[in-house]
Amino acid sequence: MNADPIHRAVGSARHARGFAAARLLFWGLLMVWAVISWNVAGPISENMQSRINDLSVIPGAGLVMRDPSGVFYHVNAAGRARAIFPDLAPPVYREVCLDCTLVTGEQLSQTNDFCISGSRKTLPNLQFEIPCRTWAPLGEGHKVLAFGFFFVPLLGFWILRAMLQSRAAKKASGG
Repeated sequence: MNADPIHRAVGSARHARGFAAARLLFWGLLMVWAVISWNVAGPISENMQSRINDLSVIPGAGLVMRDPSGVFYHVNAAGRARAIFPDLAPPVYREVCLDCTLVTGEQLSQTNDFCISGSRKTLPNLQFEIPCRTWAPLGEGHKVLAFGFFFVPLLGFWILRAMLQSRAAKKASGG
């Protein structure tokens, strides 16, 4: 009886099990790397300036209101206001905004003429920007950083692997 077909069949089965184990290890390491990326991005994003569209979710931050003439005001928790757009008044809250209407987070997110920004670490202290330079809403910076920490090393790995495979193919072909 010829033993070669049997040995080949057993060898291919071992290879398939080894390939499956390697694939499982790869996906396991990828999941671990995703968790590490998420946890590394957290403390870094705490210091990032983020755009704040909805002040009502931040205790003690106050509200954004608008008077009939189109001037936007930041109203603090004590009910005192200061103008923030079109002209940014000094950080002194003296006025009372009697004819003002509440500006929603959705309305704030639709304008880039001005915005409110702050970092998670310094809330409820706010900065007002005219025009808005901050791009990421509060909470999104963490996701962007985690994605970058996760994907950039993988992209580097794939590029390095492709370069090494190309080099090996050139050597094998005699080039």
